[in-house]
Amino acid sequence: MSGERFSYEKTGLVRAEAKHVRSSARKVRLVLADIRGRKVTDARKLLLFSPRAVAKDIELVLRSAVTNAEVNHGLSPDDLVIHEAFANEGVTIKRFKPRARGRASRINKRTAHITILLRSLTSGTIVEGEVETAGAKQTSSDSARAKRVAASKKTDGGTDAAAASDVTEVAADDTAAAAPKKATAKKAAATTDATTEKKPAAKKPAAKKPAAAAGDDAAVKKPAAKKPAAKKPAVEKTDEEKS
Repeated sequence: MSGERFSYEKTGLVRAEAKHVRSSARKVRLVLADIRGRKVTDARKLLLFSPRAVAKDIELVLRSAVTNAEVNHGLSPDDLVIHEAFANEGVTIKRFKPRARGRASRINKRTAHITILLRSLTSGTIVEGEVETAGAKQTSSDSARAKRVAASKKTDGGTDAAAASDVTEVAADDTAAAAPKKATAKKAAATTDATTEKKPAAKKPAAKKPAAAAGDDAAVKKPAAKKPAAKKPAVEKTDEEKS
């Protein structure tokens, strides 16, 4: 990261950075999470008794930041607080290890970039990357804004009053027009509710079939006429049968 972003003149932060530290960024972040937001004296104690090896490299970066605050900006170490501490991934060094059957496996040696930002409790407060040193700058900006507001009120006093009256009249007209609309809407809703009520379905009478004519019944009831059976011709007997 560029030094202009964390310059002391713009933000009130003192910065120190160490690049290509021979440790993974994940391991560094575990230690930085413990010291973030603490005073410098408390952070040094935690780093001194930390079981992780990367704590020594972090302690060197913290010592460099404190020295920058003392020498370059004349700040007291007792008033310094770790405002931010983070680690980014650096270059990965690649090595290879021989394995069975003539093969080789790769070994990744991670590196990290460690950055620590310090702020003083007495110099000012940090607000989104800017320092409010209070006093002259704040009072001057407030007085200038008050003058601008007063001047705008004098020039636009009449127009503002007219505009306000117009706005109130338009609002009154809108409310008056909206009242009958609401009433009609309520009536329409009531009528729709009444019509939507379920009515019992009317039963239709069963249609009666017309009685059949008497002639038709007689024609139907008459049995079919039987035809007389045909008589067989008599067979004449021979002389032998007769005797």
